[in-house]
Amino acid sequence: MVQCIADNICSPLGWNTEENFAAVREGRSELRLHDAQSWALQEPFVASLFPQNAVTKRFSDAFPHVKEPLSHFEKLAILSISDAIQKTSVELRSPDVIFILASTKGNVELLDDKNQPDIPRDRVRLGLTAEAIARFFGNPNTPLVVSNACISGVHAQILAARLLEMGTYRYAVVCGCDVQSRFIISGFQSFKALSSEPCKPFDRHRDGLNLGEGAATMVLTSVNIPQKDAWIVCNGVVRNDANHISGPSRTGEGSYRALATVCEKQKEQLAFINVHGTATPYNDEMEAIALERAELLSAPVNALKGYFGHTMGAAGILETILSFKAVEAQVVLPTRGFNELGVSKPVSVVDKESPTDKKQFIKLLSGFGGCNGAICWKQVGNEAERSCSNHASVVHLTPIHRVKITPTQVIVDDLSIETKGGEGDLLTRLYKEKVKDYPKFYKMDGLSKLGLIATELLIQGGGQQNEDSLPENTAIVFIGRSGSLADDRKYQETIQTQKNFFPSPAVFVYTLPNIVTGEVAIKHKTYGETAFYALEKKDDVLIHHLLQTVCCDTTTEKIIGGWLEYESEDCFEADLCLYQIGK
Repeated sequence: MVQCIADNICSPLGWNTEENFAAVREGRSELRLHDAQSWALQEPFVASLFPQNAVTKRFSDAFPHVKEPLSHFEKLAILSISDAIQKTSVELRSPDVIFILASTKGNVELLDDKNQPDIPRDRVRLGLTAEAIARFFGNPNTPLVVSNACISGVHAQILAARLLEMGTYRYAVVCGCDVQSRFIISGFQSFKALSSEPCKPFDRHRDGLNLGEGAATMVLTSVNIPQKDAWIVCNGVVRNDANHISGPSRTGEGSYRALATVCEKQKEQLAFINVHGTATPYNDEMEAIALERAELLSAPVNALKGYFGHTMGAAGILETILSFKAVEAQVVLPTRGFNELGVSKPVSVVDKESPTDKKQFIKLLSGFGGCNGAICWKQVGNEAERSCSNHASVVHLTPIHRVKITPTQVIVDDLSIETKGGEGDLLTRLYKEKVKDYPKFYKMDGLSKLGLIATELLIQGGGQQNEDSLPENTAIVFIGRSGSLADDRKYQETIQTQKNFFPSPAVFVYTLPNIVTGEVAIKHKTYGETAFYALEKKDDVLIHHLLQTVCCDTTTEKIIGGWLEYESEDCFEADLCLYQIGK
């Protein structure tokens, strides 16, 4: 059993959970129109942002003696974690505690040397950022980073629950955090995804999303701590659409599969489903289709982006915590901005605060790379009710094939693979000789090319094409240091100066490290879990633990996973295995 024993939300609406929940019940939002000139952009945008220097001032007041240079992002995460942990007796210096950070872009604004010049530039890497945060609290463990696009916050909860159930740790501090920057805003503008007004989830007149920023923290434990009306994890899964790296599935495949798994036997017990609800035409329609397929059209549905905007890596945790508070108050929060149903299915969107006496809800998210995550939480009043979550046994992973690729060698199952040479870099030559007939390869970033080629060699098992195929419930889990940084730098060049300002959606879409997992899932039509985790150092033991967590999802048949690191054409490493799961 895994329960949540403390939480916090830091957002433009307040510095703690209570302030944020009160603001939402009052119908308040900090979504405002921001002028283009102040951000060196070409268009104004609507977003929920902290007042200038508000985070720095709050941090200085809370920690006046801290001298170590910390970024705006890191200060916000620390403020949230600090408030949450003060409500517990957890000793953060203990090796029994793991820090898990959920973020899409972390310190990405450090790619511009003009931003926060006192912060070391290498802290643009998510692993180093997480280490700075964990070190602030004296935690001795290597922190984990979930960077799985918009579902990062839900996925981090799922990962934490699995690690605790497996007995790897006893406590998990799970923090979701993202702050807005010119990098992120210009990218979403290049996609034409932003609304010029406060967003309208599921509404007939919805025309795009609003961005937001914030941090939210949950403290989870497998220790049986007596709590009145405790919150426990029932189930959580991640599924891929295997459809498109930036467009929602027209059949809602991944969301449907996630929903069908987490609420198989609990539909009538749901107080509500808190959906992604970005207010883009395609996302909301996709979720409506998934809800219909999962036979959940009668369940109350709400979305919270109208209060906070899309807080990206923080969204899954922030919106889960608010759902806790709503159930505790016996209400379903309304969907701010919704007036008239604008999706093709009769979804039961809640437009005003409604009463409920039910104690269970589902949090649902979707993201670029085709990822979809759902987690079910339940409030329980006594020991007898604490039966949702069971202790997970550690499953043995058996490597079927192994591939290692560096700029100087290609090894498959201990056999060196030679290329014929000729034009192009190593990955392109491998594609021409071993893959062929998949022209999308040429549009990919380097990380995706590396992941795709390594996966193809794994499946071929030494070079014989079509030797093996992947079952649809194959999981794809990659761990790396740099993530999408090579493409991040490429995109930064397109927005660095006003004179040469030409943000490209084709480049921006690859500035999420999990896109590579989506590319592999699309090619092989696999709908299992996909994930990208950031670690600063390659740690084979920790990587193996991360891969073992996937086995907590008992539908998983095989895993493609391991180290996937890409810095440049001349510096990369894939060290992946295709695993069979022992029963």
